[in-house]
Amino acid sequence: MEGYPKYLNTKNDYYYVKNHFIYEQYKNDFQKLLDNRILWLNTGLLENEIDGITDETHKVITMDNMTNPEEIQYYQYEYKEDINCRLFKLGFTVAEVEEILQEVI
Repeated sequence: MEGYPKYLNTKNDYYYVKNHFIYEQYKNDFQKLLDNRILWLNTGLLENEIDGITDETHKVITMDNMTNPEEIQYYQYEYKEDINCRLFKLGFTVAEVEEILQEVI
C-alpha cells in the first residue's frame, strides 16, 4: 500500500493508520467516528404538533403525507446516540476513540 488509505473498513484498518501514519493524518477519521455517533433520530409519529417536545435535544418535523398530500404529519425527533453508528459497528468504544485522539506524540 502506498500513502494513506482512501477507505477504512475495519477496526484493524483504523489501528493500522494510527500505527503507521502521523496523528495529523488519522485524527479526522477517528474524530468522524465520534461526531457521527450522535444524530437526530425519528422517535415516532405525533397526532399534532402540540404533542411534541421542542428543546435542545428534541424537535418536531412537519412533513406532507406521501399518500395524501393534503394531510400534514408531525414527527418527533431526538438528538441522541445512534446504537447502529459506525463507531459501534467497528467494535470501538467512545472511551477508546477519545483516548486515541488524546495520544499526541
